[in-house]
Amino acid sequence: MRRLRGGLLAAALATAGAALPVAAVAQPAAAAAPAAAPAAPTDRAAAIELGRRTYIGMCARCHGINLVTQGIGADLRRFPADGQERFRQSVMQGVRAMPAFGSSLSTPQVEGLWAYIGSVNGWGP
Repeated sequence: MRRLRGGLLAAALATAGAALPVAAVAQPAAAAAPAAAPAAPTDRAAAIELGRRTYIGMCARCHGINLVTQGIGADLRRFPADGQERFRQSVMQGVRAMPAFGSSLSTPQVEGLWAYIGSVNGWGP
């Protein structure tokens, strides 16, 4: 826009805006409906998220980010989907070089870890 002398451009814009009828700035009658709110997380989704946070804090340093081990801990991508009880015992009581986490993790955290590992490995619900 070309600048008018003496601030006339600002005055012209202010006057033009004040002169607009209200109907010109009102919302159209056929406005789109608001988007639906995202669904509340299911119990499984909450367990997976708890497991993910627990895994990052307690497991990832040995078992790797997203279960991709660097050779320190067992490769949890190869853990059998039907081995939940073995997994729980290993976590709670320890196995070989892995320490026991029974006094550090709650039952919901261990169940969340199992749900998280299953979600990364593509196991069904």
